[in-house]
Amino acid sequence: MRVKLNLIPELVRGKRVIIVDDSIVRGTTCKARVNNLKEAGALEVHVLVSCPPHRNPCVYGIDFPDRNKLMAANYSLQEIRKYLNADSLGYLSLDGMVKATGLPANSFCMACYDGNYPVPYDPKMDKHIIERRRNRIEGLGEVLAKDEMQIKLL
Repeated sequence: MRVKLNLIPELVRGKRVIIVDDSIVRGTTCKARVNNLKEAGALEVHVLVSCPPHRNPCVYGIDFPDRNKLMAANYSLQEIRKYLNADSLGYLSLDGMVKATGLPANSFCMACYDGNYPVPYDPKMDKHIIERRRNRIEGLGEVLAKDEMQIKLL
């Protein structure tokens, strides 16, 4: 997988580079960026993430996959760093993220970070339920087409 990152090798070669990423969910995009920088000749690539590690899925509609696909839910900081091929990895703390906003912590849903879901939810009622229901229900056009094929008795 190649990520579009227009590197100028002359500006990267022989340098220590820091990537500031907004988040690491699955890790694939960040890994590609780190590898591209190293291929371009960066001596070291350090990754800093501007939020805490995502350890829990978002059940309210944001596209964070189930827990078994979240890097931080399944691997240590050191294991993630190795997977990314980064020389170092650092995340912003939950307290640091909240403090940066200037608002109280209860102003935010932080369930993907801390696992405390503010609104109870039924795991069977996830964000894909509408698509599953849609696949089970015939559309009006399909019903009318079947009706047309029926033999008319009267």
